[in-house]
Amino acid sequence: MKNFVFFILFISFTALGQIPTGYYNTANGLTGYPLKTELKNIITAGHNPQSYDALYTLYATSDNDDYYDNGTQTNTILDIYSENPAGADSYNFGLTQDCSGVSITQEGLCYNREHIFPQGFFNSSANPTPRHDAHHVIPTDGFVNNGRANYPFGEVGTAQTTYANGSKWGNSISPGYTDRVFEPIDEFKGDVARMMLYFATRYEDNYNDSSWDNPNASNYDPRDGSQNRWYEQWFIDQMLIWHAQDPVSPREVERNNEIYNFQGNRNPYIDNPQYVAMIWSGTGGSGSGTLFPTLSGTYVDINGNSIVDAGDEIQYTYDIANIGTTTLYNLRATSPLGTFNPGNQVASLAAGQSLNNPFGTFTYILTAADATNSCGCITNQLLLAADYNATGTNGTLNVASDDPNNFTNNDSDGDNLPDDFTIVTYPNGGSGVAGDLFISEYIEGSGNNKAIEIANFTGASVDLSNYTLQISTNGSGSWASPRALMGTLADRDVYLIINSGAMLSVPVVQADDNTSSAPINFNGNDAVGLFRAGVLLDVVGDPNSSADSEKDQTLVRKASVTGPNTVFDKVGEWDVFTQDTSSDLGTHTYGSTASLEDNAFINLTIYPNPSNGVFRFNNDELIEDVTVYDVSGRRIKSNYSNNDGLIINHTGIYFVNVMSQGQSKTFKVIVR
Repeated sequence: MKNFVFFILFISFTALGQIPTGYYNTANGLTGYPLKTELKNIITAGHNPQSYDALYTLYATSDNDDYYDNGTQTNTILDIYSENPAGADSYNFGLTQDCSGVSITQEGLCYNREHIFPQGFFNSSANPTPRHDAHHVIPTDGFVNNGRANYPFGEVGTAQTTYANGSKWGNSISPGYTDRVFEPIDEFKGDVARMMLYFATRYEDNYNDSSWDNPNASNYDPRDGSQNRWYEQWFIDQMLIWHAQDPVSPREVERNNEIYNFQGNRNPYIDNPQYVAMIWSGTGGSGSGTLFPTLSGTYVDINGNSIVDAGDEIQYTYDIANIGTTTLYNLRATSPLGTFNPGNQVASLAAGQSLNNPFGTFTYILTAADATNSCGCITNQLLLAADYNATGTNGTLNVASDDPNNFTNNDSDGDNLPDDFTIVTYPNGGSGVAGDLFISEYIEGSGNNKAIEIANFTGASVDLSNYTLQISTNGSGSWASPRALMGTLADRDVYLIINSGAMLSVPVVQADDNTSSAPINFNGNDAVGLFRAGVLLDVVGDPNSSADSEKDQTLVRKASVTGPNTVFDKVGEWDVFTQDTSSDLGTHTYGSTASLEDNAFINLTIYPNPSNGVFRFNNDELIEDVTVYDVSGRRIKSNYSNNDGLIINHTGIYFVNVMSQGQSKTFKVIVR
């Protein structure tokens, strides 16, 4: 599926989509469990459960697998237990490929209806029945569904079984629980958390139904037997962490809208993510207290090569202040990215006291994908939990850190303290030095006239032993036939792989590599990828499409392109020439002198910023294309015209890439 750099960001926003006017009005001004109960009333009033079989019809739109590939794969199901957000899926299910009558012996055979809250713990014929509720019943691989069984969700220590996309089950390392748990991949942890919290809200009245299993009958049942908190404290803590780590995505918003049209009610924690903290943070007892953590970060070039690359670090400093009037106990910290060393728990923090780096050194090590991401930044946050008494029996406080250098003052959890995310920027492709090697030319000519050119503009020589070229044949979505690159590529030089049977008219070119086999025997419907350490770095063609879109063409990377891209952008990044054109092979132009019109484009600004979702450009007559990405690198739906400006429908932080005359410029914008 679509590849993207994974940034974790918790954005508090109200999804504008199809929320009826005034839908949540009666919840205004409420907090804690009274808010939860009022939300239960709101989402029960319009709930009209449909038949169990009707869920299959719903899935064709609510769970259509068109999200991670820019809408090109519309005839398959998005299954959170097999979906690979950062590359090709191991397998896909057709819209009608359910498990009816199928002997489920392995992954990839069929999908069935997975109850995120296991139906083994509730009466499937009860009225109202959670069995038909699409907000927590999703399509998943039947084999993985059976493997998950009734295990609660949590963090796995040692995995006993790991599935194709990395979902797994094994012993729990979630604090407070040591039995078996099931852990989805990071991309879907927030989705799971919001489904589980929806269940605890919609069915809070059923907490002691005699027809349901007793919460204590199975250690796998995370319920605590209460109407208010509903789940055991360890499970609430885990769901709060996942909710913060994996924010609401446009896909969840769209699914919420589809389900509203299907059964008449909504998941309030997708529409208003801040409700989660307003209900469960600081609840579970009669204690009280206030913590205010701050987090700052600095990019460090660990190997001193003046290039942002894998292994470099973001080194964080953090302060935790108890600004309340009571002592808080058992402070523990987690973070979406990075590790603490040594990471010890803090026994207590008295009122009025502050601590600096109490959990040890906090660092995040950049990956190869981080080094070349479009924004040149890492978004992170410190997540703290503290108990109101030493034994942890009087409730728990959960808070998120604030960036002291960000004065937006977002308050996602409603505690009247800012908790803006810490965004650390570093030089990447936009600095004028390429973040890594990239494919600079592609020739798919007549007969054996095939060639790939790879350019180095990183500012230093690059050892090629860690790089391979691979092929995705006929849009299969699977990469194969890796061919290792050889030697060292000097800065501002190119590396050629030419089909040994080519008859290209080239001035004087010394091919670094000649072969007649894959991956250099490609056709116009075969994507070619450049990999570093086994991770896709750059691509020509769509690995998930069999269209013959690059047939009989020479593609030359535009001089404005300053680094690799795991999403093929033919219009924005490539110049197209006729069959067998090879006059540019062996050299590459990187960067260009701006014309007067280019200078006008470079001075382009976007306003107002922040806005309510409508942005305008001060010089938009030069704009040829506008693409909007969210902070995790997903291309999102937006509308742009010279008359109406740029319209982004949901609140949050976005990156707007503007193309004109071979030049590009990217803006970070905020929608409130």
